[in-house]
This record gives sequence, C-alpha cells and structure tokens, in this order.
Amino acid sequence: MPFRDRYLDVGLRQNPFVARACVEEPPRAFINRGIPNPPPPGSGALVQVIGDSGLGKSAHLNHWRTLTPGPYHYIVREPYRSRWRRPPIGPIVYGDEIDRMPSPLRRRWLHRLARESATAVIGTHIDLETEAERAGFTVMSYRLTVLDEPTLAVFLDRRLAASAIDDRYVRFSAAEIAEIFNASAGNPQRAEVAAHRVLANRVNGSLS
Repeated sequence: MPFRDRYLDVGLRQNPFVARACVEEPPRAFINRGIPNPPPPGSGALVQVIGDSGLGKSAHLNHWRTLTPGPYHYIVREPYRSRWRRPPIGPIVYGDEIDRMPSPLRRRWLHRLARESATAVIGTHIDLETEAERAGFTVMSYRLTVLDEPTLAVFLDRRLAASAIDDRYVRFSAAEIAEIFNASAGNPQRAEVAAHRVLANRVNGSLS
C-alpha cells in the first residue's frame, strides 16, 4: 500500500512545528510585539531585544532583516572557540545571542561599529546597554515577555498558515490552544513543542 502523508489530507505540506535546524522564522509567522522597526543603516544606534530563550528574539531580528538586509552573526553555545569568530562590520548588522560573545571581542566590535556610526540590532539574554553606551551608541532597549493566550493562538495559526497548501488547512480548536498555552506558559518555543505533539496526535493518531 503506497505511503500517504496525512498532513496533506489536512491541507499542510508538513507538521510546521517540527524542530528547526536554523534560527529563521517563516516570514508569515512573525508576530508584531509592539517593537518599532530599527533605525536605518548608519544611524549610530544599537537596538537590543532582551529576553529568555524561546521568546522571539531571533524572530524579530530575522523579520527586520527582510525589511533592511544586513550581515547576520549568530553566537553558538558550543564549541566555545566558535564564539570568537570575527563579527561583521557594516552600515547595519544583526547579532543574535550576543551575550555569549566573549567580552573582549564584544567590546572591540561595539567600539568599531560605533566609530563607523553603524546601526547594530542584537538579541541578548542580558542587558548590554551600559556596555553599548560606553562604546558610543545611542541605545534602544526592548524586553520580550511571554505571549498571552489570544496572541499565542494567532502565532500558532500563522505557523500553520506558513505550511498550508491552501486556505482549507487544519486549525487548532479552542481546547487545543488552551492545552498548548498551559503546557508552554506562553513561551513561543515551548508552544511549538506542545503544538507539534497536539497536531501529530490529531493527524496521525499518535504522539510520535
């Protein structure tokens, strides 16, 4: 009997909540959290998006890159030596997990960017405002928090829509959204894990 992808039967190319190897969000899944777009290139400003893991820092940076392209520098957790990779310089640069960058390298990088009046847009777990101001930047800081249930519902539907074949794709019920919200406490990354299991259970009849 030929294999039949059951996600196709519910209007999806695949389960959109599978673990992703890259940090980029599907553009249509982006949720505006009330943060204004960064200043244009060459503004001499540093925009930092601060938040715990999974709250959407990378999503914001990648969304802004679609509007104003620029080099992107992601600081990996391991191996440690990779954190010393030379960061980019340009009129506008994007840096993710910048708190992981070794302090001496980060200070040199920020001073170089500030001297060239670059625009730096970064995601970080800790507040780097003092360090950036000492380098010469004007700093704009925004903190991300967890999503409330209605906003999480929009986020989940946009993730489904990003994988949809047409507008007849499967939607989560109110009960399923509540289950995902309770399991994730409003953290988008944790919500994706819970949503994957809920959707797989509905489509395939299993939790695999």
